[in-house]
Amino acid sequence: MCIYNLLFYKTYLLAIKSGNFDDCPVLGGIMFVVLCVMFNIFTIFAFIEGLGVKTGITFSKEYKYPFCLSLLVFLLFYYLYKGKYKKIIEYYEQKEGLVKQLHSVVVVLIYSLLSVSLLFLAAAFKNNVWIFA
Repeated sequence: MCIYNLLFYKTYLLAIKSGNFDDCPVLGGIMFVVLCVMFNIFTIFAFIEGLGVKTGITFSKEYKYPFCLSLLVFLLFYYLYKGKYKKIIEYYEQKEGLVKQLHSVVVVLIYSLLSVSLLFLAAAFKNNVWIFA
């Protein structure tokens, strides 16, 4: 959960700087974390199905909105419960070094590219194409 906390903090900073989430910058941070968690869940399931294990779970279009909304609500409660988001923000504001020096856009971009790349590799592995043929 540590990487998601870092992503939350960096996207929280981006939400504050952009001004789009002036009333609730926590929601701006959580929305990107939900997107990253969804990429990671799809990557795991594609890799498992590529190994030949039948999960019985299909991600059809009719369930994507309830799934995304439930994941958003779950993470919203996770970060808001007992002010966990405040503790995360305080932790990273006190931290020094590389985490503090890296610009928020760089962290978000690196994680996004890495997640999407792993998702494409898992999909190629599942479908036995490209280098997995």
